[in-house]
Amino acid sequence: MKLLAIETATDVCSVAYCVDGITRAKKEESVPRKHAELLPLFFQDVQKNGNFKLTDLDGIAVSIGPGSFTGLRIGLSYSKGLAFSHGLPLIPVPTLLALAGNAALSSDSATALLFSHRDIMFRQDIQWTNGVPKPMDEPNAETWDTIDKDLKQSGENLLHWNCENFLEDKGMETQPSAESVGRLADANFSDWVNHEPFQLVPEYISPFETGGKK
Repeated sequence: MKLLAIETATDVCSVAYCVDGITRAKKEESVPRKHAELLPLFFQDVQKNGNFKLTDLDGIAVSIGPGSFTGLRIGLSYSKGLAFSHGLPLIPVPTLLALAGNAALSSDSATALLFSHRDIMFRQDIQWTNGVPKPMDEPNAETWDTIDKDLKQSGENLLHWNCENFLEDKGMETQPSAESVGRLADANFSDWVNHEPFQLVPEYISPFETGGKK
């Protein structure tokens, strides 16, 4: 299966060309507030190095959230444009699962954290089944105090992106990447594929509706 994968949920802009879950070409860089400008250029770079045409693809995988409001909107809008113009389906990939999929953990479960703003983070508990990350619950926006108290009680393993100011030396920092988005889309294609891409909206999760785990 041939997939174009796009990850723009954070400051990292990442594009990858994946064949049967293996990355053949990738371009990614931390580019705060420049996603709209650089995403098309990253795509062109990956297309050149991967030596493929859009008509060769089986679909376009895109990180669907939670994450940056602007980043998610830009990534999904660009993906929709490519998909619509070439009759391709979209595969929306949960951002925190993709974050977990980019981590090399020895444990079979962990808590994934993604910084939002102030003391608020997106959180999801994840377990690995046959090497593939699966959600244990729905992603949620929570304050650091709530997360910290919960983790002290549970002792869960941590992986995160951009949360080092709160975690100090705890947990494993894992950078968002289209490479993981592509792998997960390949592994879950039949369950996640969407043949009506214009119906998709980002999974923003309001960072103002914070609380504990349900």
